[in-house]
Order: sequence, then C-alpha cells, then structure tokens
Amino acid sequence: MKKPPKPKPLVVAVISTDYAAARTELRGVTDTARRLGWSLETIDIYFLGRDYAKYGSLLARADGVIARHVDSLVDAALGALGVPLVALDASWKPGMGSRPWASVACDNRAVAETAAEELLATGRRHFAVVPVLKPQNWTKPRERAFLARIRAAGCEARRYGPRTDWDWGAERAELARWLSRLPRPFGVFAPNDRLAKFTLEACQTAGLEVPRDAAIVGADNDETHCLSVRPNLSSVRIDFEGAGRLAAETLRRLMEEGAAKRPRRPLVESYGVLGVARRASSRVGPAPAVNPRLRDGLDYIAHRFGDPYLGIRDVARAMDVCPRQAERVFATTGKSIRRHVEEARLGRVKELLATSDASIGDIARECGFSSQTYFCDFCRRLLGCSPGAWRRLSLHP
Repeated sequence: MKKPPKPKPLVVAVISTDYAAARTELRGVTDTARRLGWSLETIDIYFLGRDYAKYGSLLARADGVIARHVDSLVDAALGALGVPLVALDASWKPGMGSRPWASVACDNRAVAETAAEELLATGRRHFAVVPVLKPQNWTKPRERAFLARIRAAGCEARRYGPRTDWDWGAERAELARWLSRLPRPFGVFAPNDRLAKFTLEACQTAGLEVPRDAAIVGADNDETHCLSVRPNLSSVRIDFEGAGRLAAETLRRLMEEGAAKRPRRPLVESYGVLGVARRASSRVGPAPAVNPRLRDGLDYIAHRFGDPYLGIRDVARAMDVCPRQAERVFATTGKSIRRHVEEARLGRVKELLATSDASIGDIARECGFSSQTYFCDFCRRLLGCSPGAWRRLSLHP
C-alpha cells in the first residue's frame, strides 16, 4: 500500500493589514508559503482583535508562526507554543515576555542614507529631519543615520523637536513656523510617508513652494499618502515583499532544524531598500519639457508595472485626471498607456532573463503576469520566442 501523503506544514501568520507595508509583507509570506508547499493561515488582528485565546486550537496545530507586532510576541498564547516563532518588523528586548526564535527587521540606516543621497543630489546645503510626535522603534535609527550622512557631506542638518503631545493640528502650525525660518532652499526627510504628507502640508501652510523652496522625501512608498497630494511625494522604496519572503525562509530553516537547535539568542535578519520612487516633491532643477501629468503617469508605471492588476484607471488616478484624459496625455508620446506598461515589463523581463537564475515562474510573478501561460504568450509576441529560448540566446549569442 502506498503511504499516505505527508501533511503540509501549517504556518500561522499573525499580522494586521491596516498598513500598506504589512499587506505587502503578507504577499511575500504568501508567495513563499505557496512555493514551499505550506498550508498558511492568517490571523488578521486589525479585523479579529488581539485576543489570541480565540485562536487557541489553530495555534496549537501550528508548525511555525510569523508575527508582525511586538504585542503579539508578549502574549502567552504565542510564547507557550514551543514552535519556531519569527518576529517581523518588531524589536524584541529582554523583559518583553516570550522571545521569538528570530527577528526580521528593516535596515533603517539604509533607508535614511538612501533618502539623504536623494536630497544631496539636489545640490542643497541645508537639510532637516522631521520625527514622529511619539517615537517608534524605527524612528530614532532613521533620524540619527540621516543626520550623520548629511553632516558627513559637510552640510547643515537640523532636527525638528515636536512641540505638542500628539496634537497634529497644533503641531502643523508649529512645524510651519519652524520650516519658514530655515535657510532656503532646503531638503527634508520624513521617516515615513504619513509624516512626509504632514510636512508637505506644513510647508504649504508656511507659503513654501515644494520642491523649489523645500524638497521632501518620505519612506515606505505608501501610495495612499504619496499620490493623494500635489506635488506627489518622493519616497524610499523599502523591500517589504522581500521582508515577507525573508521571514518565511527564516522560519523554514528553523522548522527544518527543529527545537534541538533552537538558537540561544534570537537570530536577527534584515532587509533593505529598492531605491527611491522619485516624484515631484524632490525633482528639482530646470523643468523638463514634458507635461507634469505625463511625468506623474510615467513615474507611476515605472514603480508599479509589477502589479498584475495595474490598469488605466490606476495610472489616471496617479495623474489626477480621468481615464480618457490620461489616454489623451499619453497619446502625445505616440504610445498608449498599455504600451508603456508593456515596455516597462519587457525591460525588466530581459534584465532578469539575462542576469539572474530565477525561474520562469518567479520572473513572471515579479514582472506583473498573473499566469505563466500569459507570460509566455507575452514573450512570444514581443520577443519573438519563449522566455527560455530568449534566455539561452542572451547567454550564448
């Protein structure tokens, strides 16, 4: 008799989807779980709450857990499991309760230095950092690294000191007065996009023109904030999807090694940045001879072509026009929106086929194709052959 198939490992992801970063991390976890053949269950504490006793039967069957929030790590329901536990975007410290087996955290220094390089490239000599009103575990490292990089370049760097206790309305007026006294032109780093939007509003309150008087760069590339204002906000692109994949791969390793090899101290893994989504808030110098709406649309496509659901309405929303007007703006380039999206995807496809050993399926997913069949049809139409054949030709011309 054939042996019954080995049951799939059950992994539980404890995550809150109220932030774009968390949703992107969950996508990375989900893709890796699918590739590894796991059965993945998600506890979304944003909708379901933080009473883990309700999920006791599910957690008791888990072979591993990925938890995004610090408070989920101190809860006895997770600490008592005795299974591999990976903390995602959480800083565990002694005294917090049940410690994770591993922690996956953002390289905050890389985030800050990337923002600093973007602002230094504008040629300015005066810079500032605007912190959150109530510091988080990631804010201080980003502030310190930004100030250090700016000062190392021989430029002036200042830090705004919040004046109120979480009163955004009063704080915006205080920040506006502070910004209005800075030497112009200056550059500002806001450690996340919500703060960048807040800083832009303060600049506008102070009568400062962005980016002429003040160039602004945020972090996270949260389009809810970056594209909802004019000018659009530049932002450091953090590899949140890679963070989810890294957390899942770390958990896989811990699950395979077993409890006997549980590390005495939590393993610490880090993920970095993918560059800057450059938009109007930091684009300075002579204005290029291109419609600003078109530039917004092209920027959006350049950073979102990997989304398989990207459509004309999304691009039009980024341009702040209706879909019909967006098509008319793009018509001035001699190409449709769809054609620009295809060319962006094609460029990345060629790069990955020629320079990486990623599988055809992985390349298809990264470049925005919902199925491998559709991807192969796309390559035959635009490359004249299958992706595998094009890879062989690029390696052995």
